[in-house]
Amino acid sequence: MSTEEGPLTSSQDAGSTNPPADDAASSPTLSSRADSVAERFGKSDWIELAAAILLAAATIASAWSAYQATRWGGVQSNSFSAASASRTESVRSSNLATAQRQVDVAVFVAWLQAYAADETTLRDFYEQRFREEFKPAFDAWLGTVPAGSIPDGTPFVRPEYVLAAQTQADDELARAEELSAVARSANQTGDNFVIVVVIMASVLFFAGVGTKFKHQNTRRLMITMAVLLFAGGIVVIASLPQNVGF
Repeated sequence: MSTEEGPLTSSQDAGSTNPPADDAASSPTLSSRADSVAERFGKSDWIELAAAILLAAATIASAWSAYQATRWGGVQSNSFSAASASRTESVRSSNLATAQRQVDVAVFVAWLQAYAADETTLRDFYEQRFREEFKPAFDAWLGTVPAGSIPDGTPFVRPEYVLAAQTQADDELARAEELSAVARSANQTGDNFVIVVVIMASVLFFAGVGTKFKHQNTRRLMITMAVLLFAGGIVVIASLPQNVGF
């Protein structure tokens, strides 16, 4: 009886050391699935991550560029308005200078007539009515020849003849030109930021649509295009002046 139990115990021990046939068959299946998941992660997840980063960064850059375009549009509008006001003031001052010059010419001509007629009293009368801005030029002009003589030309070509109204007119006109230049520059800057908005919209398109393709090469191409466009847009933003507004 002990002889029959010996082989039975040995057979049971041998069976207990080998795995069941079902477990052995299922192990390769789980391993292949894990390898497949790892392969898909390695091939596609970096594209998904890059697309997400590009979408977020391009959205921020596009919003900032739109804000900058609006800010520079305001600078353009304000500068053009200020330039228009300066031109108006320049015209007003120029008209005043013209009227003052006409008065000086009329009184000077009357003085010449009195001098030619040897009417000393009338000549002195006109001299007393010379405007303050005309007197320095008249005295400098008359001082170029001995007393009792009349120089050639007129006092109006002398450097001493300076009209404050004409100086203000010239200054206002120069300021208007400067403001117009600022307005034109602001307009160009705003247009450049609008171009950046268009570029970032293209980035959003390539990054968003690129992940929808199943072919890996197509996905890589779309993401590469998005990266290149985004880099170009950032370079343009960095090269432009920034108007924070506070």
